[in-house]
This record gives sequence, structure tokens and C-alpha cells, in this order.
Amino acid sequence: VDSLDGCSYLMRALLRGGQPVPRLFSVVRNVHHLIAACPKSIPKMEMALKTLTAVDGDNDEIDNDDDTEQRNGLSEALVATLAWAYRSDPPFPGNNSDRRPDLVLEILRALYALDNTGNDPSKSRPSDDTMNVLAAVLCELLRFSNANERVYQIKLAVVTLLLNAPEGYGQYLVTNDGIAPLVDVLSRQTSLVVIERNHNSSDDAATVVPVTLALLRLVKTNDAARRAVKDVVFPPGAAEEAFARRASAEVAKGVTEGASRAKNMAPLDAPRGTLRWRLVRLMTWVDSNVKRSACELLWMLCGEDATEFVLRTGFGNAIHFLGIRGCVNLPAGVDG
Repeated sequence: VDSLDGCSYLMRALLRGGQPVPRLFSVVRNVHHLIAACPKSIPKMEMALKTLTAVDGDNDEIDNDDDTEQRNGLSEALVATLAWAYRSDPPFPGNNSDRRPDLVLEILRALYALDNTGNDPSKSRPSDDTMNVLAAVLCELLRFSNANERVYQIKLAVVTLLLNAPEGYGQYLVTNDGIAPLVDVLSRQTSLVVIERNHNSSDDAATVVPVTLALLRLVKTNDAARRAVKDVVFPPGAAEEAFARRASAEVAKGVTEGASRAKNMAPLDAPRGTLRWRLVRLMTWVDSNVKRSACELLWMLCGEDATEFVLRTGFGNAIHFLGIRGCVNLPAGVDG
């Protein structure tokens, strides 16, 4: 790491064209490990790439018809490799012996590590073109079926990257049909926790919190994304019309509590097995991160309206979170 030559050798291996995918996977894994275990190597790799692309400016080692700027930094080199692995023939993900899914997964994990080193001054900001390429590839990966387990692991890695997504990415996902596949990941992960395990586990937070927080970030920063997610969790149609009638009747009772104009103890419409039922179940999960993330997402989908929140989730499930939000007074001795 302390030798620029070592980083230069690794970066030259990353840029080298025509090498077998398993070898390129090994190179990327070493880059990933360096980023995560030794952040001080990042500026050395950046410098090595800058030197190599300046000297070999006319090389075609990682060439997706992108300009030279996209290959000047580590992010650019990784994204260019990602785009090549995903878009090269045969069509992705190939057969079971194809190592490109492994390569794509490792690149996504390396990009996440690079984004979370906490060493911002040493990192060059990815070019706009690079960000556009990454945005397109991530959205396309989300739209793959969940049937292939290797591809599904890639989708989970995409979700992790979205935890730090730019504010404008929510609108990109709305425009390019990326919201429903993301909610589908939430549905599968909540099913794993609530139905398949059916008990509180130490793995629950790792299973469900990342996708819940990724969606929460998107709906907080983009109203179109919020509406799109809400339409999947609470689908428009006969059930939603019936909910609206029951909600009106509940509010008409005039029973209030704090900021809420309703006090129904159970959700008015959360049929067993539905995604909204599973999210409501998670509101009272033992793991505090699980229940807080579920509450926060449902709160945003309800437009931060205490009455709608109670109507959809039930006062018994909602009271603790509403207390934290200052919408109701918690009973004495309950920690908000």
C-alpha cells in the first residue's frame, strides 16, 4: 500500500482488456479489500489511474465508448467495468458458469465501500457521465426477476448503494419503472422475516432494514416516489375504496387522541399476508431498528398525517411512534 508501484500494478490490472472474467473478479476483490481495510490506499489508486490514463490515453482497455474523464478515477474505472460486465454478450446474467454476476456483485460492494470510507478529501467526485451510467445500470438491475438467486443478491447490493443515493435518483426510478421492483425486494425481505422465520432473529435487521431505509430516503426526497411506493403498499382499487369508507366512519365517531382524529386499535385494512400487514407487524418487532424503520416508512407513506397513520396501522401499533413524534402523550414511565 505504501508503494505507488503496488497500486499502479493493481490499477493496470483493472484497466487491462481481454482478460478472463474470473481474473478480473479477483482484481476487483483486491481493490474492494483495499478500499475497506486501508482507506489510505484510495488516493494512491486514484493517482495511479490518473497516471496510467494520461500515459495510455489512447488505450482501449475498458472502453464503453466513454470519454477519458470517465476513466480518470477509481469510481469511473469501477463503473466502466460494471457497465461492461452487465452489457457484454451473452445477455446478462448468462448461464450458471458465467462469472459476470459475481463480478457485478463485487463491483457494487466495492462502490459501496468507496462511498463509505469517510475519507472524502481523498476521493475525486465521479463525473456526471459516470453517475448517469451507474444510475441506468442500477435501475436495469432492479428490474430483473427475483428467481435467479445470484441476481437477487446483486439487487440487494443495489439496495445498499441506494442508501446514499442522490436526491434526484427517486425521480429517475419513477420515470424508469424502478420503484415497483424495489418495493418487490421489500416484500420479499419482509416475507422472510415475518412469515418464513416467524420469530425475532438477530438477522432480522440486516434482512429488512437496508431496503426499508433505502425506500424511506427516496420517499422523503421525492413526492412522486412517495406516491409510487404508496400505490404498491396500498394498491388503488376496491380495497382502498373500502378503506376510505371505513376511515370516514371511524373519524366521524369523534374519538381523538392528541393529533389523531381516530383511535381504532387495529388497522382498518391490512389483510393477513399482504405487504402492508407485514409492515404493520414489524412496527412492534423486538429489534428497535426494524420497528423504527418500518414506522418511519409507513409514516412517510401516510404523508406524516397522524390520523391516516392510525387508521392504516391501528392506534395500538402506532402509539409509541406517535409519542416519539410528539403527536400523543405517552403513558407515564414509557420512554419516548
